Amino acid sequence: MNNPALICQAYAFATVVLWSTAYVYTKVALAFFTPGPLGLVRCAVASLAFVGILLARGRARGGFFVPSARHLPLFAAAGLSGFTLYLLAFNEGSITLNPTTNCIVISTAPILTAALARLFFSERLPVLRWLALALAFGGVVVMNGGGRGFMLAPGMGWVLVAAVLISLYNITQRTLSRHYGSMEIAAWSFFAGTLFLLYCLPQTVAQLQAAPASALWLALFLGIFPSAAAYLLWTRALALAPRTSLVTNYMFLTPFLSMLLDFAVTGGLPEASTFAGGAIIMGALVLFSLAGRRG
Repeated sequence: MNNPALICQAYAFATVVLWSTAYVYTKVALAFFTPGPLGLVRCAVASLAFVGILLARGRARGGFFVPSARHLPLFAAAGLSGFTLYLLAFNEGSITLNPTTNCIVISTAPILTAALARLFFSERLPVLRWLALALAFGGVVVMNGGGRGFMLAPGMGWVLVAAVLISLYNITQRTLSRHYGSMEIAAWSFFAGTLFLLYCLPQTVAQLQAAPASALWLALFLGIFPSAAAYLLWTRALALAPRTSLVTNYMFLTPFLSMLLDFAVTGGLPEASTFAGGAIIMGALVLFSLAGRRG
């Protein structure tokens, strides 16, 4: 398969599958960790994984990769927006928000990213693609019972901030992909995110010492799969995408997949609205792809 548009969408789908696990298990992990320490643990585990990979690659290529000094501010921005501040905001919002509100608010991120891509990269979307984005967002609302249970709470502001931050991260990653490979971008973004979260180190050490073994395994899982592996795939997808939104609109699938996983874990039966909303989202993704044949 040599079609970049199809390949980037495959990477994007794999990413959102991994991200969906974070929505389910972050709530569990927050019973043992506060938002800052949980964010540090996730970033630190991912960073250690990338250090190992870069060291192995460095031995084969003659040295450990270090980016150009002129691009360090971009890596710092990626670390802040995609990891440090995003994880803090999302974790903080998750404490007080119900799943319906959390899901609907964070799903504004693909629309915000499309607007930012228009601003920074002059990526114009035809009207039909904007309608597809709106339809996908509507699918998220339908999936959440038509918005029943939507609540105004302080946590909503935190999750909206998280949506803006992850949108800025998408733009930063797209910019860095012009200069570096996906492995290097993901690794150094996590290094920056970990550095900015080190102020939580004393709390993190104390909470790790008090946490049961099951919580430690959960933190390890969150650091490797929905963090290191997922963001590496996401960076690759953004690098290959002809248009930023061709990748970021797959973020709409994350809450649907999260709900299915949650039902699988809890043993519950999904409601009809879950499947109806998921069908609308998938239809919107197809519409978005077809609507872009003209560019």
